[in-house]
Amino acid sequence: MLTFLRKILSGFLLSLILLPACLFGYSSEKLHTIQSVSQVADGLYTMDYVHDYDIDKMLKRGVSNHVQLLLKGFAEIMGSELPGFGCTTFNAVSPNGEYLFGRNFDYPDADLMLVWTHPKNGYASVSSVSLAFMGYDADFLPDDTASRVFTLLAPYAPLDGINEKGLSIAVLELEKKPVFQRTCKPDLTTTTMIRAVLDKAATTQEAIEIFRSFDMRDFLLAECTYHYQISDARGESVVIEYVDGQMQVIYPEERQNAAVEYLVATNFFLSPGVDDPDGMGYDRSETVYNALNACGGVTTPAEAMGILQNTGMENEDLHGYICSTLWSIVYNQSKRTMDVCVHNRFDRVYTFSVNDPQILQ
Repeated sequence: MLTFLRKILSGFLLSLILLPACLFGYSSEKLHTIQSVSQVADGLYTMDYVHDYDIDKMLKRGVSNHVQLLLKGFAEIMGSELPGFGCTTFNAVSPNGEYLFGRNFDYPDADLMLVWTHPKNGYASVSSVSLAFMGYDADFLPDDTASRVFTLLAPYAPLDGINEKGLSIAVLELEKKPVFQRTCKPDLTTTTMIRAVLDKAATTQEAIEIFRSFDMRDFLLAECTYHYQISDARGESVVIEYVDGQMQVIYPEERQNAAVEYLVATNFFLSPGVDDPDGMGYDRSETVYNALNACGGVTTPAEAMGILQNTGMENEDLHGYICSTLWSIVYNQSKRTMDVCVHNRFDRVYTFSVNDPQILQ
């Protein structure tokens, strides 16, 4: 019944796109965007988002209200709240000086969609979106034109990504109440903040200023908050998190004989003095730090993927949700490329470029 209702809704939404396109032509970009969806492997989709989602209007007005309501509607269609997720991130540098950013995304079973975006007044980027966040599951996937309508939400739901300037960002869960800032600044949600950073920031410092320019409104369907690791093509990395509603910026420790200043984030607060009894991922953080400390932060992309493999999970209980590593990505910020593995299949690596949704190898 649930799948039937979603198919009816997707067909109705598609008709709202096709009719204006036929009569006036102004929705053709939406249709082309939907038709660009392609399944390149089991559990991995790509999408070339050519429709203009108007990043400047989003940043001027703020987006928390309508995005929250829209995604809440999908959660109600699915019949439940969205569960939280565990993750691991780190930055490093390759032996030939290329800056790398590693990311594991751990969540109940869902597929990955890589989304290429080309904003008129921003930087091109590719970002990772969980199909579960757009209403899909094993019984309802974007496998035909009608069912792909929900993917038009994709620009507003990135969980990590890299832009044409080599800046990368990823979000990780923390086990505290959602942040809901109330000042005179425009407001952004958890994932639309990532959208703003990918579209508008060329460096880590510019990303920090974007965070400071908006009120954070966490995604209220999950009883948790988040922190974000950001790294740029010069190797500068920080973690941003919120303590008692106040934004904190965590910089790497100074280390002797390290080729790059590196940070690791999992699912516990990095700000000193925070009471975090439900924090998790300490073992994953230690595993990554041990690997980076041993090599001074210097790894090849393949070795970085190996670190992600060593910190991945398979059917583990995270506060009542059974989670696995859905995707592992090593972003090469110098080359503007990304190596991707899905569902712990580390024997198959897909390489993409920020500039092109076609597989490079």
